[in-house]
Amino acid sequence: MNANSLIVAVQNCFSKVTDQRSSNSSISLADALMSGFAMFSLKEKSLLSFEHNIADFGPNLKSVYKIDRIPTDTHLRTMLDPLPTEAIRPAFKLIFNRLQRANFLQEFIFFQDYYLVSMDGTEYFSSNQIKCANCMERKYKDGTTLYYHQFFGVAIVHPDKREVIPLVPELIMKQDGQAKNDCERNAAKRFLSSFRKDHPKLKVIVIEDVLSSNAPHINDLTKHN
Repeated sequence: MNANSLIVAVQNCFSKVTDQRSSNSSISLADALMSGFAMFSLKEKSLLSFEHNIADFGPNLKSVYKIDRIPTDTHLRTMLDPLPTEAIRPAFKLIFNRLQRANFLQEFIFFQDYYLVSMDGTEYFSSNQIKCANCMERKYKDGTTLYYHQFFGVAIVHPDKREVIPLVPELIMKQDGQAKNDCERNAAKRFLSSFRKDHPKLKVIVIEDVLSSNAPHINDLTKHN
């Protein structure tokens, strides 16, 4: 359960993700995924700042994060943007299973055999100019349009612990072929279905804000126990 073994486990998962690019690509998809992981692990504020600080991180990126070649911020976006969330699901499940086998998860039990699962949507990108086919749109009275992305974040939490255990997030974005925006409720519905496939017997109490207090969502929670 030490950091090095967990990083190696994540790298092994990433190395199994299917790369749809041509076989002569100069940077492997695993290196791109590990670069993204390293950026968050090192708490860099943006891809650009991560690229600027690569010289300082260099030796550690190769020895700790097992990265052979580090892509530029533009190349990293190009490689990872098309990748579906499902591609990295095995890494989340592997870490969770390790926590479970090591009895670390037991420390997060809150009530009887139940864990607290905190869920909420959050916006992580917005722009009046930069957009993609999956951007959601917010139109204003002055005629301008804001293009944005959100995701539905989920984690196992405990009031006495600073650490949290993240679960696989669900993207909130305009689905292929749809003209309407996606919404947090739909993302929650998709998440609950995937969550129960990954963890069919895990006993959880869901924590959400007051906006989730509606009959359709409560019915979804009941359906998935």
